[in-house]
Amino acid sequence: METTTSISTLGPLIARGRTAEVYAWQDGQIIKLFYIWCPPQWVQREIDIGHVIAALPVSAPKLLGDVEIEGRRGIIYERVVGHSMLKLATSKPWLLFRMARLLAELHTGMHRQQGTSLPSLHSSLEYTIQHAESLPADLKEIMLRLLNSLPDGTALCHFDFHPDQVIITSQGPVILDWMTARQGHPLADVARTSLLLKFSQVPGAGNLELAIIDLWRRLFYRSYINHYVELNPGVTMKEIEAWMVPVAAGRLMENISGEQELLLDFIRTHLPAN
Repeated sequence: METTTSISTLGPLIARGRTAEVYAWQDGQIIKLFYIWCPPQWVQREIDIGHVIAALPVSAPKLLGDVEIEGRRGIIYERVVGHSMLKLATSKPWLLFRMARLLAELHTGMHRQQGTSLPSLHSSLEYTIQHAESLPADLKEIMLRLLNSLPDGTALCHFDFHPDQVIITSQGPVILDWMTARQGHPLADVARTSLLLKFSQVPGAGNLELAIIDLWRRLFYRSYINHYVELNPGVTMKEIEAWMVPVAAGRLMENISGEQELLLDFIRTHLPAN
């Protein structure tokens, strides 16, 4: 719906991302205001997914409505008060292993829900692999064959799940940003989290900072993935690693600065044997 509110009268800017800015709205609310270049279908897809998530027994911010401000679409959510899992695990190192295990527990609980009203993760991956410009044609063909050889599923998958997407509140953890939620195989979702923990870049970090970040990543990831495997009998690292290859190929479509060569090297060194 249209509103007479202007951007200059919104509350303080809370966060800025690749597709939207987040501002304080009314009491206990925030508005995710998409940039004017964002296609309307992206915003509508997030609204539709938000309604699906609201009907499931997962902890997520309530979607309260949508508005248009100065030609930009905005979605209003309840405001979640707390600290991100990432902030807690980095500012209080003694919490690192507890937070990593909690991430695995939240992921396991999510995957025990059905996401059958959501778009297909398999189809989304196929699309992103096909449209990844930095992926050579021969590798693209191999990645599509590998994807089609892996099992599909209907589990609820977040597909952008990492420690900065979890807010620890006084009432418990809340999972943010369900825009990429899909139905699919849970290990595809675990593979995506694995790649984010391994390869996400930290702009402006110096050599010493990068060394510390790398150690933190390895400790956090090892604790997360080991606990996930413990919680899900029958799951093996070999299965997770098999999913990581096509998921890495799909990630290339996002053109994240500093990640392209890392992902391509990972793909090339983990190609399935002929």
